[in-house]
Amino acid sequence: MGWKALKEHYKIGHNVHVTKKGICIGSGYINDIIVIDQNGSIIKRYSGSNNELNRYQQEMEADLETLRQVIISDDEFNQPSITVYTYNECTIIEKQCEKLGWPNVTHDGVMMYDNTFSTDKDVIIATAKHNANCAIRIFREQIIEKEEDLMRTRKLLLNYLAGLEKLESLHSEPEI
Repeated sequence: MGWKALKEHYKIGHNVHVTKKGICIGSGYINDIIVIDQNGSIIKRYSGSNNELNRYQQEMEADLETLRQVIISDDEFNQPSITVYTYNECTIIEKQCEKLGWPNVTHDGVMMYDNTFSTDKDVIIATAKHNANCAIRIFREQIIEKEEDLMRTRKLLLNYLAGLEKLESLHSEPEI
């Protein structure tokens, strides 16, 4: 997906990166102000007063075929690639980039947040282990809470079943 080609072709000064939604144009506060899908369609439009964002969007909308061609083109990287590491759950992932750190992105368009990317694989392994331990603790706490809720709900059910049985025995309806 041509995220870099898009950034260069339209001279985009905002952050450009790829998510599950598509190619996102945004800022440090809102990462998906404009979103373009892999076919070159603008799936989230900007409707504010920022001149630059309006310019990008107007230029794209003026020639949708050019936008589509830019999006499907292969990105070209002129600088030597730098190996960086990140993780997804408990999997360590190696990626390439031209420049380190936020708000730069990897060759495949992933935004490199300083706390989840590093050139030092050991730092990422330690971070992934720490986050896995935190997740395990949270999931265990959630299981305990859900089991306690389930026990309370079962107790309520038993109370209502017993109460209904008592009501029916004390106040039986006449048979017709």
